[in-house]
Amino acid sequence: MGYITSCSSRTRNSWLGSASLHILANNYSPLSKALGTSFMSPGSHLLFSWLTTAQLLKNRRERALVSISGIAPDIDGLGLIVDKLTGSTNFYLQYHHYVGHSIFSALCISVLATLLAKSQKFTVFVLSFILVHVHILFDIIGSKGPDGYQWPIYYLSPLDVDYSVTWSGQWELNAWQNNVIMLLLLSGCVYYAVTKKITFLEVFSRRLNREVFVMYSKYFAKRT
Repeated sequence: MGYITSCSSRTRNSWLGSASLHILANNYSPLSKALGTSFMSPGSHLLFSWLTTAQLLKNRRERALVSISGIAPDIDGLGLIVDKLTGSTNFYLQYHHYVGHSIFSALCISVLATLLAKSQKFTVFVLSFILVHVHILFDIIGSKGPDGYQWPIYYLSPLDVDYSVTWSGQWELNAWQNNVIMLLLLSGCVYYAVTKKITFLEVFSRRLNREVFVMYSKYFAKRT
């Protein structure tokens, strides 16, 4: 089953050193490796978060807010784009799993979603808070690098920058477990598309969601 490891004696600088050696030893840039193997992770977070809202929230606005909350922790990984563009910064290693993956970021994200919501505010807060933690849990159990490197979660950041959490049984990003989870999530999306005429695309645009069904009616429905 594996075991959860929480570490406060090992400093964050030593984790950064390990991460740097991990990248250099495997001869890849943080951006290319992250884009090459981990895009399934944000996708899984988005689909899981949206599916959670489909039955519990009545309006698109609130569903979108909670769905975005579920992927919001990964904002601390956007530094890798800057790193790639500049070639001289190290924001990805410094802040990924550090700024957005903590109890305090969960509170901030949930409060912000609640303030932007127009209805079911309490439900929006609770779901957002839970889904940020589901995001963190997914990262702990299924985001190991292809070489076995485990990126720690700094759950008490910024109050305690040394405390980190990992799980010894963590599987790789491209492991079969993640593939099965993604297939299940996609199946759930198909179910709601058929039964409620909504898709996760409503998170980005009401019109985009509507166009899916317009295209289906135009190109496929008439053939069946």
